[in-house]
Amino acid sequence: METETKAYSASRPAATSSNSTQLLGFIIRILAVKLTFVATIVMGVAKQTIKVDNSDLGDYDGGYTWITVKSTYNSSLVYFIVVNTLAFIYSTFSLALSIANRTNFRNLQVFISIADLIMLIFLFSTNGAAVAVAIIIEKGDVRLFMPKICGFVGTFCAHITASIVLSMIASLAYALLVLLAIVSLRSSSR
Repeated sequence: METETKAYSASRPAATSSNSTQLLGFIIRILAVKLTFVATIVMGVAKQTIKVDNSDLGDYDGGYTWITVKSTYNSSLVYFIVVNTLAFIYSTFSLALSIANRTNFRNLQVFISIADLIMLIFLFSTNGAAVAVAIIIEKGDVRLFMPKICGFVGTFCAHITASIVLSMIASLAYALLVLLAIVSLRSSSR
């Protein structure tokens, strides 16, 4: 009788730890859903139209030209929008699966963990591409004949920067989910 009590009390903290791990996983997934959604919307609406003096463009006849910059004009930023949209859809789907998997089917946990790792890789990839574009539009590149444009289209650049920051935080959320899965799978194998 005494050994049954010890076995029960020894297994009790593991169940509490598993429940707290699941709760933390749910919270991180909800955060990932929100961050990827907002990052997609902010980048998707990044657009600004400005009035430029033609003398700034090299035309000394005078007059003005209206120039519009949009995130969809650059393939790296379109890639960013597509990947964050996929991450949002996957985050929503994996949150639903995680809620449905409260009984801890190990095969489903492994599948979700591998998918989380793939989504983390895609998010890091797209964030790197978007950061490269943001640096070029911020600082310019003489060799590519790209002028500094953030001085003219500050709102556009602010949208891009905010979107990249949100997506980076979503990437960190996925990194935490992968780490949490590794810890959970390791502790359940003992």
